[in-house]
Amino acid sequence: MCEMEVRMKTSVLNLAIVATLFAGAANAAEVSVKWGEVKSFTDFEAVNELKSRFEERTKANFTEYVEALGQKLPEQNKLQVTFNDVDLAGRVEPTFGATSSAFQRILDDISYPHLVISYKYTDAQGSVLSEAENVELKSLAPPRNIRNVMGSSRDALYFEKELLQDWFRETFPDAAD
Repeated sequence: MCEMEVRMKTSVLNLAIVATLFAGAANAAEVSVKWGEVKSFTDFEAVNELKSRFEERTKANFTEYVEALGQKLPEQNKLQVTFNDVDLAGRVEPTFGATSSAFQRILDDISYPHLVISYKYTDAQGSVLSEAENVELKSLAPPRNIRNVMGSSRDALYFEKELLQDWFRETFPDAAD
């Protein structure tokens, strides 16, 4: 294959990928995420970083994930999710070194994640399809298999996202997968 053919095939492939991404976004429900009073959350604690930076990054991660879940819902519908309380998986404990102390989040079977959310799901006319206040999402002792361990080491919110995914599947069983 000559260089020109390779460039053309690469360009066509890139266009196909971009078209697929935009097509998926066009078929997604409008999703909005709101936050309750973060200062009153059970455990939304930063570990060895600025609290404000941690809060913004973590809220952005949750928001992005809920928006990704919402892409499976019909485009004419709207989903509004409010985080009322967050208790992140694990617990924060001090570590002591030779010259300083720091903190780390310890994951174990007794420090499970717990989220409290409210949601409202409406159609194009604004009619409420489903809604609930203070839905408690929790997993009492997340399963410890190699998939969970590997996934949790790559994503600080792995267990919390599993809770959201389970809630989404139960609440919207007809959503496209």
